[in-house]
Amino acid sequence: MIGADPAPAGHHRLHMSRIGGGSLNDYELMTVLSPRLTPDETTATVTGVEEAIVAQGGEMLSTDVWGRRRLAYPINGMTEGTYVLMTFNMPPTGTVVLERGLRISEAVLRHLLIRGIIPFEGGRDDRDRDRDGRDRDDRDDRDDRDDRGSYSDGDADSSDDMGGDDMDESDD
Repeated sequence: MIGADPAPAGHHRLHMSRIGGGSLNDYELMTVLSPRLTPDETTATVTGVEEAIVAQGGEMLSTDVWGRRRLAYPINGMTEGTYVLMTFNMPPTGTVVLERGLRISEAVLRHLLIRGIIPFEGGRDDRDRDRDGRDRDDRDDRDDRDDRGSYSDGDADSSDDMGGDDMDESDD
């Protein structure tokens, strides 16, 4: 809140601004849109959600269309969806109407609305670089087994006589 004491060190305070006498909370909205939508229908759906936010007294901060991506699991038989991340300010009472519209929309497969904007430091490239930078050859150690499934240390003789050389010497 404006004029409020700052949050103690290590604690995050949700941003609330006062516009027009009411308080606005920061929100993030992630939506997964149907892959059956044409590019024009996708744009119209995103615009419709933005207009619904503004109609409820909200103020758009950003809209980031991530594009079509594979879903973690099928939703309504679909394995892909178009991801859209929106950040905005809105009075808390407006979220009920917004979410009701998102739930009944056939264009929206899933949505998640959270209060507060989670700061993200670094880009997607940083995460990909970390993941791709791992040494993939460390998995080769799993294949050090012989045909019988036993591990060999590389120094042992691979014969199956289990110390038969000692037995041969005693038979002389």
